[in-house]
Amino acid sequence: MEDKQMKILMTTDTVGGVWVYSLELCKALAQYNVQVHLAAMGAWPSPAQQVEAENIPNLTFYKSDFKLEWMEDPWEDVERSRKWINCIYQTIQPDIVHLNNYAQVEEEWTAPVVTIFHSCVQTWWQAVKGIKAPHEWDHYTQTVKKSLEASNMVIAPTKAILDKAQEIHGFSSQSKVINNGRVFPSEVEVPKEKFILCMGRMWDEAKNLPLLSNIAERLPWPVYVAGAAVHPDTGKKCRLENVKFLGKLTPEEVQHWMQRASIFVSPTRYEPFGLAILEAAGNGCALVLSKLDTLQELWEDTALFFDPENEEEAEKTIVRLLESPEFLKELSAKARERAKQYSAEKMGAVYNDLYRDILEKEYKIMSL
Repeated sequence: MEDKQMKILMTTDTVGGVWVYSLELCKALAQYNVQVHLAAMGAWPSPAQQVEAENIPNLTFYKSDFKLEWMEDPWEDVERSRKWINCIYQTIQPDIVHLNNYAQVEEEWTAPVVTIFHSCVQTWWQAVKGIKAPHEWDHYTQTVKKSLEASNMVIAPTKAILDKAQEIHGFSSQSKVINNGRVFPSEVEVPKEKFILCMGRMWDEAKNLPLLSNIAERLPWPVYVAGAAVHPDTGKKCRLENVKFLGKLTPEEVQHWMQRASIFVSPTRYEPFGLAILEAAGNGCALVLSKLDTLQELWEDTALFFDPENEEEAEKTIVRLLESPEFLKELSAKARERAKQYSAEKMGAVYNDLYRDILEKEYKIMSL
């Protein structure tokens, strides 16, 4: 199995962190003789995303603007995307189907299906609103459960979010935790500057950016926020007071800002993993994070944590770090060291082992 080229049909979307995850994984799988056929949905890829995908030698890129299942009134597009992905499947005959969204599993597929539980509306709603999503989300919720149930394996990036997915959707498929990973720059010493960095979609209630806006004017250091300001469904532009807004940055710009920032703050109410947090840690930022099960699982004693609903606690936690340069330096070093555990290389190796183990079991079953 190790010498045979493997074909993976993988879905992705162009509107969130799944895009970054997918490309990091594709690149990491190259050394294992894995060819990935990547089908993108959500919105047409930007020119930069197009170039990113085309520069990965073991990747064949398929693009569309089909709506994702969590978007407004998506179901006609979901049906069209299902047929589109099935056409790709029938053409390439993959060894494994790797879904980074829901709703595309076909009963007649013979290839094993691995579905990644990155997040879902129900886990988001319960974390952010404290209640179940309203009934208009029932079709979506049924779609998610059906997709998870039809999968040979469900993967989640943290145990905490996997447990929540099991609690809400009650699927019986096998499951496993595989942490997400990133490629980090070499540890070139870029002088750290006295400012705080945060990243997140301004329109996303879960990101909880108003908390940071409310305390920013009382902090000794300036706060910079990077991310999209325009809601993709409504077109409405959001604003934040008391912070310096950087807008949506390119990957190169993100790295530039993270290399310079001393502290990275995430006030989020919901975060199944947090690729931006990982990238910040890999660039030597000290981490001040929301006290969430997922983030505490990943960062434990290498970050400071605060209640995302408590502005006073958040402010005190950040100020505590600002008032102790030695502690700041220590926390920065701890975060950078912990980030090495979540490398793209390690992620690729674990996924390669998973794929080949699944195929080996399938082969034995067929041989009986």
